[in-house]
Amino acid sequence: MQENKSANSFYQWYRHFVKGKTRIVFDWVFAIWVLYSAQIFPQLPGIAICFLGATIRFWAGGYLRKDNRLAAGGPYAWIRNPLYFGRWLMAIGVAISIENYPLAIMATIILAAIYHYTILDEETKLIEIFGEPYRIYCATVPRFIPRLWPASVEQMTKVNPEAALRAFDWSLAWTKNKGYEAYLSFFGLIGGVALIAYAWGFFKA
Repeated sequence: MQENKSANSFYQWYRHFVKGKTRIVFDWVFAIWVLYSAQIFPQLPGIAICFLGATIRFWAGGYLRKDNRLAAGGPYAWIRNPLYFGRWLMAIGVAISIENYPLAIMATIILAAIYHYTILDEETKLIEIFGEPYRIYCATVPRFIPRLWPASVEQMTKVNPEAALRAFDWSLAWTKNKGYEAYLSFFGLIGGVALIAYAWGFFKA
């Protein structure tokens, strides 16, 4: 009984911890590790992965209406959490671009630990708001590993029958959800890594 209580207490503490400032701490740890390891200029494979992550985040912004309507088009027909997936791709893309594979693995482990309970809490909230349509969505589209092909229009109609809301909305992506920030982050990350690599080369010369 005492063991169960202790386990539950740890579970609650951990869940609160990852919902707090953990992502900010991760960003700082990641930035410091990059600062000390970015001794080569960004390589194309990693740049491409990072750019893909930014594009997925921008794409998702054209469908996301927060708690107003269920997003059921674009990347949401492939994966339930494209914003988190895109951020993960951007993080490992930066690491791979400077050939720091331990950093890519570390980023994957930490983001998995952070996102696990964050996503579970969000799913609980969305079930309360949308009910059966969201349960159908969960049964149709995977949480974090994308489908090999998108869910069909028929399947997504059961989730959100409004066809107009399953179409990309530029205004929603650009203005309301500020999807352009994903590309600003991409240029900032890759540009920053390039500057750090240049600085390392300059001071080593």
